[in-house]
Amino acid sequence: MLPTCFLTGASGFVGRHLVPMLAQEYSLRVLVRPEQVVPHLATVAHERIEGRLADAAAIARGVAGADTIVHLAALVSFRREDREAMFAANATATGALAAAARAAGVRRFLHVSTISAVAFRDRPEAVDETTPFNFGPLHIGYCDSKFEAERHVLAECRRGLDVVIVNPASMYGVGDRRKGDGSLLGAVFAGQVKLAPPGGLNVANVVDICGGLMAALKKGRRGERYILGGENLTGAELLQRIARIIGGRAPRKVAPRRLVAAAARALRWKERLLGSKSPVTSEILLLAGRFLWFSSAKAERELGWRAASVDVGIEAAWRELQNG
Repeated sequence: MLPTCFLTGASGFVGRHLVPMLAQEYSLRVLVRPEQVVPHLATVAHERIEGRLADAAAIARGVAGADTIVHLAALVSFRREDREAMFAANATATGALAAAARAAGVRRFLHVSTISAVAFRDRPEAVDETTPFNFGPLHIGYCDSKFEAERHVLAECRRGLDVVIVNPASMYGVGDRRKGDGSLLGAVFAGQVKLAPPGGLNVANVVDICGGLMAALKKGRRGERYILGGENLTGAELLQRIARIIGGRAPRKVAPRRLVAAAARALRWKERLLGSKSPVTSEILLLAGRFLWFSSAKAERELGWRAASVDVGIEAAWRELQNG
C-alpha cells in the first residue's frame, strides 16, 4: 500500500504538474474548494477533501493518517488591499495546518514557499538561503506573509514536526495564464512592452521545479530551506528571451531605476485613493528595480537537483496560449 500524501493547492499552476508526480509514489489526498472542478485530477486516483485552508474540520480530515503533507496553496497578490487576506491564508492558515500535522503524527511536511521570502539585492548578485530577509521595508504583503508562514512552520519544527521548506523561482509553463494571455507573453508578442525593468529575476520551467519538490520530499534535511532556482536574468534579458522564443518584440531600452522608484511612490499614493489595479501595481514596480537573483547550490549539492533552461517552460506556455 502506498503512503498517503495530503496536498493543498492541487488546483493551481504548480499543482497541475506536481499531481501526476506525487500520484506515482503516494496515495493522493487533495484539498479542493467545495464543488470545485479540477480537470487535471480527473485522470488521477485521489481522495477529495472539500474545504478551504481556514476550515479546521477539512484540515483535520486531510491530515488524519497522512504520511506526508505538501503545502502548495497560497494567495498570490501584489495589491496592497489583499495584505490582510494574504496573512490569513499564507501565514495563519499555514501555521494551523502545520500544527495539525504535528498533532496527527505526519512524517514529513513540505512547505512550498517562494524566492520572494528570501531576500533581494539592488545590484546583480545572487543570494542564498543564509541571506537575511530584507523585504520588510518595502511593505509587500505577499513577501511578508510568505516569510511569516516560514516562521510558523519552523516553530512547529522545533516542536517536533519534520519540516522541509523550498523556495521556488518564478515559473513558466503550461497552465500559468498570469504570464500569458493578456499579460507578459502576449504583451511581448504584440510589442506592447516599451521599456525593460531595471532589475532582474530568477526564472525556471515549472516541470523542473516540481522535480525539485519531489527531491526535497525524499532528501531534504529537517528544518532546512532549499532555493529551487533556474536562470538569473535581467529584466531586459528575460524579455529578449521571450521575444526570441515566441517571435515578439522586446524593448531596446531599460527604464531608469530612479524613474521606476518614483513611479512606484506615485502609484502607491494613487492606490490609497482609488485602489490597486493589476497587473501593474506599486508593489510590482517596487520589485521591478530589484534583483531577485539566487544560488541553488545547496539544492544541487544536497538534493542532487538542477534546473535546465527556462526556455522549455516559455515555449510550453506559448503553445498552450496559441491553442486556446
